[in-house]
Amino acid sequence: MELKELFEPRSIAVIGASNSRGKVGHSIFKYLIRGRKKVYPVNIKSKKIMGQTAYASVLDIRNDVDLAIFAIPAAAIPGVMKECVQKKIKAAIIVSGGFSESGNVGLEQEVIKIAREGNIKVLGPNCLGIIMPYQKLNASFFNKIPDVGGISFVSQSGALGVAILDWAIKNNIGLSSFISIGNAADVSFTDILNYLKNDEKTKAVCLYIESLKDGRRFLKAAEELKKPIIVLKAGSTASGAKAAFSHTAALATEDRIFDGIFKQFKIIRVETLYQLFEVAKYFVHEKAPKGKRGIIVTNAGGPGVLASDAFEKRGLQIVQLPKKVLEEMDKVLPEHWSHNNPVDIVGDALPDRYEAVFNILKHKKDFLDFVFCILTPQEMTQPSKVAQIFTKFHHETNIPCFGCFMGGELVEEAQKILTKNHILNFDEPEYGALVVSKMVRK
Repeated sequence: MELKELFEPRSIAVIGASNSRGKVGHSIFKYLIRGRKKVYPVNIKSKKIMGQTAYASVLDIRNDVDLAIFAIPAAAIPGVMKECVQKKIKAAIIVSGGFSESGNVGLEQEVIKIAREGNIKVLGPNCLGIIMPYQKLNASFFNKIPDVGGISFVSQSGALGVAILDWAIKNNIGLSSFISIGNAADVSFTDILNYLKNDEKTKAVCLYIESLKDGRRFLKAAEELKKPIIVLKAGSTASGAKAAFSHTAALATEDRIFDGIFKQFKIIRVETLYQLFEVAKYFVHEKAPKGKRGIIVTNAGGPGVLASDAFEKRGLQIVQLPKKVLEEMDKVLPEHWSHNNPVDIVGDALPDRYEAVFNILKHKKDFLDFVFCILTPQEMTQPSKVAQIFTKFHHETNIPCFGCFMGGELVEEAQKILTKNHILNFDEPEYGALVVSKMVRK
């Protein structure tokens, strides 16, 4: 399915553009004007919309139109879609609700039939729209455009999409695209994956899925994408599946089937929205650990034990230290260090003790797949200096590294250093183990 006119339109008609604040058509048209896009307001009752000449029909627009955005009552859409076919418009976004999610299956089928016969690709209905930050294109009714970045986020829920966009902006998470698919009556997750396959700006793809209508095609597209796919799949319980059906009118397949298929095709499944973006942010800049063998380096015994338990419960391996490594660490660590993994370098550790351990691991990295560094801010600890040392180790070795710098104000600057260098930092070992286990190739 060719989607260039949908995601890279040169000209746009907003059907239902309005001067009335609070109406969806008003917001969409206003945001497109802000982006200085070639946009035509279509409104049967108004001569001008926000100072621009309005058209009673898309057929009255003399120039070509790539994309039509529908913000009118559902019942009026079949007739207007026929006019779009006559105008030879190639793509449409239907933000309007009132279709299969409300029980009006026949109306939805009628609209899609008209569109397909006219070779129009339809996103929606019942969706938020799209935002393409690199193009400064906001074809939605969300009022801002996130920073540019390497994550494409595709959501089956428009309301959830609003929250995610707001959260991404607050946390400076850059996106290459945001796509709300709503009922996915025509353009599906599969079609979007096929489009993103050739999008050089997209480094990782996040999906919020309530249901899939074309499982085999989806898996084929996922396999061909060659980019990390991180999925938050709703409807994992009986009540959740029922809620998903009422939301988008598509039955969610039994959850354990999804779980097995995702694992088979190396699709990363997460459990929360926060995890979704934590994992995606990592993959934009870094590669996943190649295996489950981990080394824990800590200046506190308690968190080290918690990390060991959590890693093992999540299927990760607390690798045994080779004899040669033990001997080298004996030379640089206090006599009462743990002599084991986790490598407990003791509470009075200064940054040079962390550095000594990392220097040993740097030259003996064939027995590990990732390093998890724990720091608690004791009186003599220098968190920012340790963060710099850990960052240097990561850059020099290219070993996947994760931080667990625990605390508040005392570790705030150190956490910023890790974040700036694309090292995920977790507030507690248990959550770190959970997230790392999601991305490890077991």
